[in-house]
Amino acid sequence: MDSFSEEAVRAYAMLWRTNPGVAAQSLADLTHRSHPTAGQQLGRIFFESINPQSAAQLFEDSLDPDWNAERNLPGISAPTLVMHRRQDALFPFAIGQKIAAGIRNARFLPLEGDIHYHALGDSEAVLNAMLAFLAEDAPKPAPKASAPPDSAFRAVLFTDLVGHTEMMSRLGDDRGRDVLREHERITREVLKANGGTEVKTMGDGFMASFGSVTKAVECAVALQRAFAEHVGEALNVRVGLNAGEPIEEDGDLFGATVILASRIAAKAAGGEILVADTVRGLCSGKGFLFADRGEFVAKGFEEPVRVYQVSWRM
Repeated sequence: MDSFSEEAVRAYAMLWRTNPGVAAQSLADLTHRSHPTAGQQLGRIFFESINPQSAAQLFEDSLDPDWNAERNLPGISAPTLVMHRRQDALFPFAIGQKIAAGIRNARFLPLEGDIHYHALGDSEAVLNAMLAFLAEDAPKPAPKASAPPDSAFRAVLFTDLVGHTEMMSRLGDDRGRDVLREHERITREVLKANGGTEVKTMGDGFMASFGSVTKAVECAVALQRAFAEHVGEALNVRVGLNAGEPIEEDGDLFGATVILASRIAAKAAGGEILVADTVRGLCSGKGFLFADRGEFVAKGFEEPVRVYQVSWRM
């Protein structure tokens, strides 16, 4: 709280102890000056979720010249997801990155915009990211015989064999079909080895789902390496990944999460893996290398999505 005078910090501490409602709204207004409507909503959230005594103590502790929250970061052992807005005017983006770097195995998810409470379009994406993080780190229950819920978090992967039509024309039906069978064999073996579930095949491509985003990206990398090592007719495959809560019905998946995964795969070139920003954020710290490929507006969607290319060549 370097930008506050000692008198202001002490006044905030006293306000939290004497009138937490006013303190909560004041803090919300301060952090959301350019978004008054969001500030009003956030003020109510602060009031309902922050312990007034703890808030007051935090303000008072910050006056101690030896107080430094960074010293406590290495001692945090709980799974941690750090989210930070790129254009945050009050707390620089680098602070969020520094906090995530100081916590063992923490994951860092960058968010667009300048306010942390964002009721203007990406609340579903933020919620999906949180659900994905919780789903990955929660203890896995014993398998049940009953069917999965109609809506649950999944990473959705699409593959597409580039130049399939030209290949069939060049090789003929019999030889072309042999190549497709080889493509199918490799894909199914890699999916099985990486915990993927085949949802369906579209002749020259596959749709698969994963309960873990990390496993999905690992599978995509393994697929590309397997196709690159294949001897014979070249298997030039593009891969796209998205994550969210698709609709499940009779073993098939539907909804915006699935459609966007398909659109992302279509943007990839042969031999490429493209993933949505949510997937990249949830894989932070997992050892993958990503390259920003910019934003595009997928057909059927109003908001642009940022995609990243996954490096898989050793």
